[in-house]
Amino acid sequence: MKNILKTLFICGTALTANSAFATDLVCDVYPNGSGGNSMNGRANCFTIDFSFGNETTGKYYLQNISKPINKVIWQGDASCTGGTSCNMNVRAYRSYSASALILYKDGTYETTNTSRMSYETGH
Repeated sequence: MKNILKTLFICGTALTANSAFATDLVCDVYPNGSGGNSMNGRANCFTIDFSFGNETTGKYYLQNISKPINKVIWQGDASCTGGTSCNMNVRAYRSYSASALILYKDGTYETTNTSRMSYETGH
């Protein structure tokens, strides 16, 4: 019984430690004019402003990178090639989502969480 508990504890610790160091995908959306309200640096981000524009800019980026990256394969609405961030145009009243497959230099890989961004304007 003691060995079983010890094994379960070691496995649980390894799983908890692994998830604690996972790389996060977050986003930013930038308002066009002053007076905008942004919720940036999270997995779900949005901006609202009163510029009456149809489009603004945003980006997806990786946080909490724990080891050297060999390559990033962007998936979903993030149409970038490599790199740890992906800039894009964000149309008003449209939702975007993306994730990333990270290939590490040590031969391991990880798929990030899905991150979502949106933009609202005065239209």
